[in-house]
Amino acid sequence: MHTTYDLVWYAAERTPDHLAIVDDRTDRRLSYRQMIAEVEVIAAGLADRGIKAGSRFATVLPNFYEHCLIILALTRLGAVPALVNARLTPAEIAELVKDGDMAGAIILPNPDLARAVAAVLPKGAPLLSVGPVEGAEDYALCQGNGAALPAFDPPAPEDLAYIFYTSGTTGLPKGVALSQRTTEGRITWISPMGGLRIGGHTRILGLAPISHCIGFYGNFLAALAYNGTYYIMSQFDPGRAVDMIAQHEITFLFTVPTFLAGMVGAPNYEAAKMASLELILFGGASIPPNLLERLDKEWPATFRHIFGTTETMCSLYNPTPVGQPTRLRAGFYSRVRVVKYGGGVDDVVAPGEEGELIIDANADTIFDGYLNRPDATAEKKRDGWYYAGDVFRLREDGDIELVGRVDDVIRSGGENIHPDDVEHILRDHPGVREVSVVGIKDDYWGEMTVACVVAGDDALTAADLNGHCKLSTLSSYKRPRGYVFVDELPRNAANKVLRRVLRDTALQARDDGGFQAIG
Repeated sequence: MHTTYDLVWYAAERTPDHLAIVDDRTDRRLSYRQMIAEVEVIAAGLADRGIKAGSRFATVLPNFYEHCLIILALTRLGAVPALVNARLTPAEIAELVKDGDMAGAIILPNPDLARAVAAVLPKGAPLLSVGPVEGAEDYALCQGNGAALPAFDPPAPEDLAYIFYTSGTTGLPKGVALSQRTTEGRITWISPMGGLRIGGHTRILGLAPISHCIGFYGNFLAALAYNGTYYIMSQFDPGRAVDMIAQHEITFLFTVPTFLAGMVGAPNYEAAKMASLELILFGGASIPPNLLERLDKEWPATFRHIFGTTETMCSLYNPTPVGQPTRLRAGFYSRVRVVKYGGGVDDVVAPGEEGELIIDANADTIFDGYLNRPDATAEKKRDGWYYAGDVFRLREDGDIELVGRVDDVIRSGGENIHPDDVEHILRDHPGVREVSVVGIKDDYWGEMTVACVVAGDDALTAADLNGHCKLSTLSSYKRPRGYVFVDELPRNAANKVLRRVLRDTALQARDDGGFQAIG
């Protein structure tokens, strides 16, 4: 077993003077030697503030330079980074910090967030901020004597290494607990399935958020463990991404299709600016076939489709997705089956039939369980298999075709959005009688979040509801991008709303003009 410490610190021994990290906000640049020295100083500062092996520490930041270094510093101590999506609301973030029994946190300099997080941390626990804000200590002051740190104490394979978060059925994201044994496989799959080679020739642009597995394992740690250079992109901007690829001669991207679509649609986009790209991996959502064909023609890179979840990492892949973007097969660490809905491990579908994807949960890359949620863990991990909740069709040749989701989670722009999160906010508006939220196919977002509303007020508009959402605790990325007003919600005999009917209604409304879009 190799931990993050092993993989990154060994890389630093191999190429101490090679460029490791480049910051896009300040153009700070660190060689591997300099990076390790700075990490040791930060780790000592954290240790002085009571953080130690096993301490859970919430990192609530975008792709910042400081985020990269503090994660490495926490792993140096054997502490457990809990990577929380910085786009969540202060109330949501505070709830995750409380539920996770965090011993400290680092946040953006937001007064509301600082108050909310400070209120749930233990008394005296460190609360750091990247920039001054009342109630938190400036991250820049978190320094100590790195030379005085004791030698790294190797953890046991089953010790907790990281906590990531994925959308839950109740609206609050579930903590995905990952033990130390998962780290090596969550990085090294990228060679046999993705084709990435070790060496200083690799230059990776960090498009995907570090708080997501793609951004963390597939961008950040892949760059460092493989002796490449990680170019930070603190906030995705399509035009800026195009220029950074050209400026830094980026060779590798692993991101969601939405970002790829954004880049080719940017005003400054030119195919010639993509000349350095050698390898592109995409995942997190389906890709429009026309977009993939265009990219394949205009970019010199090899494209590969990677399918996985926060719980399993990358279980499926297609090394030649052009012309067959939904076709996938089991990856290096995976055993998979497609079983009948509600069936067991042995209820495998026949070729041509659809069913639910299940993944062998005995692989080292698989999560341990959901933090403080044994009920949710038992629902997803059964008889040694992980039930993914994705619908696939079994092909005659043994490969499988991605069809959609068993449940109603909306995948928009690489984010998972649960309808309940949005519906309970919209129901609070006095002009809403009933509401149901669905996702419809969209070339840019993958899926677009649409609210189907039964209005109690004829004057109610999409703009009114969008303004209501902006003033609520709903995270910005969860706000509907379109509204359809209907006379009633379709229901079955059990009084359950028929979302599949509403999806068709929303699609039809978008075609015939009965759709109110939000820019």
